Amino acid sequence: MDKIMNDYLEKIGKHLKPMSTPERIDIVKEIKSVMLELQHNGVSSEQIIERLGNPKELAKAYLGEAISKNSTFSWRKFGAVFAFCSSFAGVSGIFVLPIISTLSIALMISGVITPIGGIIKFIGYLMGHDITGITFEFGAFTATRPMQYLPISIVSGVLMFLLGKVLWKLTMKYIHAISQKKIKL
Repeated sequence: MDKIMNDYLEKIGKHLKPMSTPERIDIVKEIKSVMLELQHNGVSSEQIIERLGNPKELAKAYLGEAISKNSTFSWRKFGAVFAFCSSFAGVSGIFVLPIISTLSIALMISGVITPIGGIIKFIGYLMGHDITGITFEFGAFTATRPMQYLPISIVSGVLMFLLGKVLWKLTMKYIHAISQKKIKL
């Protein structure tokens, strides 16, 4: 391998920093394998680099592919989504992806907190206390009876959590679709 291709691989590795080291090494090895195969078939280093395209764009595609492989949520993956978004040079990367991914997390957290509030309000009612800081309002509807809080909070919590999960999965599918367009190997 010559200096041009090694420099290209170094740039790829640098742009894959949000990924774990083993994933980053595997991707660089895969690209290196493709380069060596093309070189063995008589393709010049310049032609190989031209065929692979901008190293930042190729790394971004691999990053998106790795993020979207598994749609389960983790805080590390959430950080990788933002790294992917910040390097993506389109409107969707700057606005849509961060908003959807943040909204999905906010809904999932709210889906957990809302039933807890309902349980606290209900226990307070059973003990003879009115916890005025916990209310449930949805549009023009306001829960006024303590017996309404528990079932309403559980149902709304489940709905918010499920909506958050759906938005997270849509985020992963969108990132996957963007990444597939960029990988040219």
